[in-house]
Amino acid sequence: MLVIAIQGSFDAAKKAIEEANNKGEAIELRLDLLKDLEHVSKLKSLCKLPVIFTLRKKAQGGEFQGSEQEREAKLLELLTLKPDYVDLEFDVDPSFAKKVHQSFPDVAIICSYHDFDKTPDNLENVLTQMTQMRASIYKIATFANSSLDSLRMLSFILQKRREGISLAGMSMGPHGDITRILAPIVDSLLTYTSLSSEEKTAPGQVPVDTLEKIYRFSTLNQQTKVYALIGDPVEQSIGHFAHNTLFKKLKENAVYVKILVRSEEVGPFFQLLKTLPFHGFSVTMPLKEKVGEHLDHINPQAKKIGAINTLNLNEGRWEGFNTDASGALDAIEEKRQVAGKKVVILGAGGAARALAYETIERGGEVLIVNRTEEKAKKLARQLGCEGVALERWTKPSYDILMNTTPVGMTTKGLSLISEKALLKNAVVFDAIMYPKETPLLILAKNKGCQIVYGNEMFTRQAVKQAEIWLNRPLDTQDLLLTLEHLCHALEKS
Repeated sequence: MLVIAIQGSFDAAKKAIEEANNKGEAIELRLDLLKDLEHVSKLKSLCKLPVIFTLRKKAQGGEFQGSEQEREAKLLELLTLKPDYVDLEFDVDPSFAKKVHQSFPDVAIICSYHDFDKTPDNLENVLTQMTQMRASIYKIATFANSSLDSLRMLSFILQKRREGISLAGMSMGPHGDITRILAPIVDSLLTYTSLSSEEKTAPGQVPVDTLEKIYRFSTLNQQTKVYALIGDPVEQSIGHFAHNTLFKKLKENAVYVKILVRSEEVGPFFQLLKTLPFHGFSVTMPLKEKVGEHLDHINPQAKKIGAINTLNLNEGRWEGFNTDASGALDAIEEKRQVAGKKVVILGAGGAARALAYETIERGGEVLIVNRTEEKAKKLARQLGCEGVALERWTKPSYDILMNTTPVGMTTKGLSLISEKALLKNAVVFDAIMYPKETPLLILAKNKGCQIVYGNEMFTRQAVKQAEIWLNRPLDTQDLLLTLEHLCHALEKS
């Protein structure tokens, strides 16, 4: 049940209720956050959806200013308005909970537990404490200090719902959004949302329009397949826009989210996957060279490249692929074929390795240029090409230049190479997506080079990922056009 929380002044709450009636499945009147309780009856009458009354005490994250006795008295008074539900904290006086049951038998109780600091190691113990109170729904909301906490929450909800427990669970904080987006898939009974980012009543709530427009929340169910981006950082990625757009166009019952997974969390992450309905992943830095040991099979190309950016669950086995390399080269070859051409690759990391490997496979002559000569020469030896330090690369000669370093992503106006090193009429590719117009590409444009943007690589590798996940050929050109329109719209927004 999608619950929209309402707070603020009477006029603000009235306006919010009118909007919520058309977007949610229930309305929570946060009585402790309403500025005037005299108008609760009027506000309730405006609600066309089931109503939850919540008068949250400070100890559980609320703003009620009075004593517990005053709060109980006020709740009993307000319950005469006969809401559909009332939220009672798990630690209220048992005699008060009993009085609510006896006095208002038609008002269903939501027994809630909040921890704004952490997610307890043993959620089973938390639920055991809660079930001492007779309730229609048990709601657990805890702070996620990492994505692992949120995954533990999702796993716990899924397990308990299968056991028939009337449970809703959610994680708070920046790592918690996945528990709210994926709630219908694990059969969590409640998802709390807001009408805007400014109207959140708990950290980590995802606005209702975001849930619907990006994730198609109303269509998600227990049969929905879940895909995600994993890595650190993931915030800047547009993967959730791109893949959910593709799933919608292809009419797939699937959803894509972003999960921040740190290097040291990879092992526990794969352990948690055994209990969750994930079917595939996009992998970004720094995990492309770390996930392989946890897989059942690695595609030969990805094994040779030594970097994996795509995971797929196939009949219970996790497989690894690399679509970065072919995605980038496909984009570049729309401007110029690499066979027989001199190709300079800036950088010596995982992305450089992938692009160099694919370039050599397609017949290109590769030179690795890196600030650290040892790394350049080591990668060159492994791939059977040449390598040189950036400071020694004094006489540039190439047809195609590829930047795989992060230089230009965060430092405004900074390019790894000077305009003098750019050759007129060469093809210049920058793997950076943000900003689109990197310092390198701006210089290259001014020099008369042909430009290939990072998002051209991204869109092509994304379609290749979708083909792997869905296990069928797709209309590549049609989908690329869809993603190009999406990228253009995101640039303007």
